[in-house]
Amino acid sequence: MGVTALDEANFSPWIQYDLDLWGELVDERYLIRIKGRSVVYNQNDTISHIYVVKSGRVRLSYYSSEGAEKIYLFALTGAMFGEETCFEPTAQFLHAETITDCAFYCIPKDEFLLHLSQNISLNAQVLASMAHKIHILMEHIRRLSFLDSKSRVAAVFVDLCHIFGTPTKDGIRIDLPVIQQGISNLVNASRFTINQVIREFESLGYLRKTKGLWYIYDPDSLTALSQIMQRRRS
Repeated sequence: MGVTALDEANFSPWIQYDLDLWGELVDERYLIRIKGRSVVYNQNDTISHIYVVKSGRVRLSYYSSEGAEKIYLFALTGAMFGEETCFEPTAQFLHAETITDCAFYCIPKDEFLLHLSQNISLNAQVLASMAHKIHILMEHIRRLSFLDSKSRVAAVFVDLCHIFGTPTKDGIRIDLPVIQQGISNLVNASRFTINQVIREFESLGYLRKTKGLWYIYDPDSLTALSQIMQRRRS
């Protein structure tokens, strides 16, 4: 799996790559470990390092002045974050927080830029990763602009099937604990709305939560819901 061959053009907010793609950046001298539910950096902080996830999950979000959260992406193994500030220092406007215990390659900016100046393939990898994030951002815009709450929730479960789905005799099991509040912060809808939509999906037989994990029974219907309905031109 790699940036240069993205997963079925699937621009879900969960991103992961092969660590080998980062070459000399994944050096043990850069390795640090951070506990789950720890802040890596706050929104609008000046950061001095670039991060590559070795293990664990990180949530990158934007918070409004009232404290409302909009999740941008989840960085999994092999995902890089913070690199945009090397090229535009004011670009860092996200809050980064670990979801689980994590191990990161934490590369000082000057060393990161030195690696880039000496390695053309690494340059291409960083550009491809940043382009992938642009596609993720555009997908956020598409969903918020053109899909209603029900369709946006359906799209989240389709994403989860792509990244974490395991076929079983009971349906596609999502091997990741997902809570309604997380979905709410991802699709920009109230928790009450999310609960209503999920109850409707359960009543229709699309999915069900069992022992803390979601099972998807009708991925085709969820996929259909997650698409923009094209109107005929008169």
